[in-house]
Amino acid sequence: MQNRNTVVIVEGQHDIKALRDIVEYLSSINLVPKEMINVITIDQLRYNNINIDGKRIITATDSDRSGKNKREQARALIIAKYPHSTIDENTGKRLLKILGANCIEGITGPIKEEFEKAKK
Repeated sequence: MQNRNTVVIVEGQHDIKALRDIVEYLSSINLVPKEMINVITIDQLRYNNINIDGKRIITATDSDRSGKNKREQARALIIAKYPHSTIDENTGKRLLKILGANCIEGITGPIKEEFEKAKK
């Protein structure tokens, strides 16, 4: 997710904070470079003209009904506004499944727990 050619679409500001916290944590233990990920909300995608055409776009929404609806809305927006982009709906889903979480903002704890277990 830390690639200049990749953009992560999330539901809201809490999700952005969670993903940035994860990157900060993983960089503090030298697992990833200390770069911020390119992450925006669905509303930013909807209401702003963002230069992301031609990029890989990961949709990372919650696994509830609202999240699925928002993922579909994001997909439609991406197809309409950014036709040269590639949509990746699987990475966000896999992340939640692997960590046993239902929402993006809930993944910070499980990620830290997994890395703490691995250290031991």
